[in-house]
Amino acid sequence: MEQKTGYRQLNLVGFTLDVMQPLALFKDESGESTIPLWLEMSDVLTVTAALVSSKLSGKTDKHDLLDPLLATLGLNVKEIRVDGSAGSGYVASVCFSSDGDDVLVRVGLITALLTAIRYRLPVGISAEAIASSSLVDHSNTSATTLDDKEQLLEFLEKLKPEDMGRFPM
Repeated sequence: MEQKTGYRQLNLVGFTLDVMQPLALFKDESGESTIPLWLEMSDVLTVTAALVSSKLSGKTDKHDLLDPLLATLGLNVKEIRVDGSAGSGYVASVCFSSDGDDVLVRVGLITALLTAIRYRLPVGISAEAIASSSLVDHSNTSATTLDDKEQLLEFLEKLKPEDMGRFPM
């Protein structure tokens, strides 16, 4: 799959909270660099609701409207892109492909991340977006990974509603 130049392909590996606000964590293929994208608390609630509802419903993602619609239109989800910066806000897009033609659709960051999770796609993050996030090494800290849904659910069960507004946005 040919990716647009200027984007670094990173895998979404999990979500965590720092002192100030939540983060989506990405790693390169080597797993050596961890790159955070800063999220709003409402974004975390949206992701949580989507992950929990899919787990509790017992349904796979293949039983909804999107996949049959894309198949009918002859479209495939090709890639996810994130531009912008932490300070001015990220701009996300989903690229659909059909017979060699690409259609780029601007979506919210969380919609893009959920699409990456659903279709198991890496996320192309622009140099600007990466530069606005500091490179961090969370190898010695605990982060909730997408593969560990039980740990994520346990974390969310312990989260108190009053904690949501405690951190400045």
